[in-house]
Amino acid sequence: MTYAPQHASASRLVGRKGGAVSFTTTTRTHGGSTGTSTATTATMTGYAVRVRGDARQYERLNLVESESPTLLFVPDTYGDIPELGAKVTWGGSDYTVRAVEATAPDGTAVLSRVVVSR
Repeated sequence: MTYAPQHASASRLVGRKGGAVSFTTTTRTHGGSTGTSTATTATMTGYAVRVRGDARQYERLNLVESESPTLLFVPDTYGDIPELGAKVTWGGSDYTVRAVEATAPDGTAVLSRVVVSR
């Protein structure tokens, strides 16, 4: 069974209630013999809305919810999940992904709860 229809529905709903976001991850690879490094950037787009966070998770991460929002994120591409350390702009401020909890009833992510901090 695929949950692609639920992903599409969630995307429409969160798109109406929230806003468009892009998570950007930069990876550096080093050329061993040349001593050079190359940066590769990957961007994941979708829609997000701020939701109430989990107090225990904030405690484990040593974060304060008022300064570190939890976003309900639905990716444009069914199955995408933001990476830890990815960068995102939310509400005019820049944040870094600190925790991700995907909802994946069949093993493919439909959406994720993403905790971000400055």
